Amino acid sequence: MREKTLSVFVDESGRFQHPDDDSPYYIISLVLHDQSQPIDGLAADLDKAFSALRLTNVCFHAGPLIRQKGPFAFMDWSFRYRIFNCMMAFARKANFKYHCLVLDKRYVNSREQMVARLSTAMSDFLDSVADRFEAFDKIKIYYDCGQTPVTNLLHATFKAKAGQGIEFAQAVLPEKYKLFQLADMICTLRLVELKLDNGDGMTQSEYKFFGGPRKFRRNFLKFIKAKEI
Repeated sequence: MREKTLSVFVDESGRFQHPDDDSPYYIISLVLHDQSQPIDGLAADLDKAFSALRLTNVCFHAGPLIRQKGPFAFMDWSFRYRIFNCMMAFARKANFKYHCLVLDKRYVNSREQMVARLSTAMSDFLDSVADRFEAFDKIKIYYDCGQTPVTNLLHATFKAKAGQGIEFAQAVLPEKYKLFQLADMICTLRLVELKLDNGDGMTQSEYKFFGGPRKFRRNFLKFIKAKEI
């Protein structure tokens, strides 16, 4: 019988810094994908959609795309919006589930407390999905080791909680994995949602890109939330 593997793609939004008035929230997104349900065709369709925009070797990165930074600096709003919608179309069709760990740094007192709160939240999440994980022989974690505390947290919590074989993918490059790029997008959408829910409002670039809170919730957040666990 073929081994069943669950992929877990992990990305983060925020900084392990306290106090930090410029970045009060910290988010870790986890995208779960059953490898027995391939997404190769959808990934190829996404590449074709980017090619139709005359884009090659695209690594989707939601934050710079919205803020018109980095490789997206010379693209106008309508073009960047089309890129975002290509990824949204992929997300709507792909078979995956996701979960976000959220920390409001205004309610912690130190960097160490940030780590402790996120570790507890991760452990609680793994407990809540233990029955789902039991259906798999192996759990494979994909993280680009962008922040050492997250790397350490993943190793500690998954090895302690998951009874299956745990494997950490090596040398993870975001441009190689569409689901990693999806985890990035989910972080950004969750951050905007969090700010709206807490009365912080959108930034000027977010408002211009999404068309305001109502359009953001209706046209973007609604479809992603349907896949949240």
